Amino acid sequence: MPDNRADEIVAGLARGRRVETMVQNIARSALTPVLKDLCQTVYEVLLRYDPQRLSEIEAKGEMNYFIARIVLNQYRSVNSPFHMEMRKFSMLSEDIEGHDYEYKEK
Repeated sequence: MPDNRADEIVAGLARGRRVETMVQNIARSALTPVLKDLCQTVYEVLLRYDPQRLSEIEAKGEMNYFIARIVLNQYRSVNSPFHMEMRKFSMLSEDIEGHDYEYKEK
C-alpha cells in the first residue's frame, strides 16, 4: 500500500520545482528537453523509493542533499537509467532533415 506522506512529499517537491532547480544548477544549463527528462527520472526514483525512508529524510532536513545525489548519479554515470534511456538516445539520434522541431513550453 503506498504511503500518502511520500506522495505528498514528492508532490510538494514538484510544486516547488526543487528538482528542476537542482538539475539546472548541476548541469549549468537551462532546462533542455533532455534535462527535463532527467527531472522526470529523478521524480520517478523518488516515487519508487521506500516511503518510510523518504519521510525520514525529509524530517531530518536532508532532502536537498538526497535529491542532489540522485541528480548527480543519474547525470554523470554512464550506467544510469537516465544515460542509457535518454541521453545516449539523444546523442545517437539525428534530426529529421527538413523538419524544424522547436520545443515549446506549455
